[in-house]
Amino acid sequence: MLLSRILTALILAPLFIWAIFSMPTDYFSYLLLSFVALGAWEFTRLIKIDQPFYRTLVVSGIIGCAFIASAHAENLQTVLIVSVVWWGLNLYWVISYPKNIDSWYGSGIIRVMGGVMLLAPMWVALSSLHANYGNVYFLLLMLLIWGADTGAYFVGRAFGKRKLAPKISPGKSIEGVIGGTIFAVIIMLAFLQNQNIALQSYAGYLILAVIISSVSVLGDLYESLFKRTSGIKDSGNILPGHGGILDRIDSLTAAAPFFLLGLGLL
Repeated sequence: MLLSRILTALILAPLFIWAIFSMPTDYFSYLLLSFVALGAWEFTRLIKIDQPFYRTLVVSGIIGCAFIASAHAENLQTVLIVSVVWWGLNLYWVISYPKNIDSWYGSGIIRVMGGVMLLAPMWVALSSLHANYGNVYFLLLMLLIWGADTGAYFVGRAFGKRKLAPKISPGKSIEGVIGGTIFAVIIMLAFLQNQNIALQSYAGYLILAVIISSVSVLGDLYESLFKRTSGIKDSGNILPGHGGILDRIDSLTAAAPFFLLGLGLL
């Protein structure tokens, strides 16, 4: 399992980095939209929509909402703030699980709206990040998430004793989260040195790294809520060793809006 996970990452990560630096923003946004579409298709399975027609309808609705949000660039900050507030609410669902399940997994409309809020703001944030801040900052976000995930995995396996959310994701530990945060801070420090950013700006960037590391865990746990409730281990099996697309972008769904909003405040 670990070997296939590593091999998949070694193949896909360089290709994605190439896309970040080589593709114009418009084309790159459509590449990201393909990931959104695949993630939305997998999400319909997590919310127990089985018929292909209705699954396609939900996917089309999520993509449509993403386009509508993206078309109003002047409201970008509003989209980001709404997303951040929504993730704050998700934190409550994660902490209170398994109570209040009906609040976020009740009617079909609520479940579908969960998919819209999960994926549409992420796509808008990522497209805007690539367009307005460039490929270097886009890569920084990816490295922060990958570093936090890698650090949490290995530190958690080596030292993890205290469970973070045993009712949702028994494999995650508090020690792992701390390890992931340390990895993210180290990556941010390397970025700051490489970009020759003024020393007085370091504090803001390092706080941003801690926030991104933390909310990436929240994104993972939020997806796990649906997997746990629907009785599904992985969102899909398209990526050997990693599961589905949604399993790979769950951290990004939360981190992208926070990162773009944070950059605007620095």
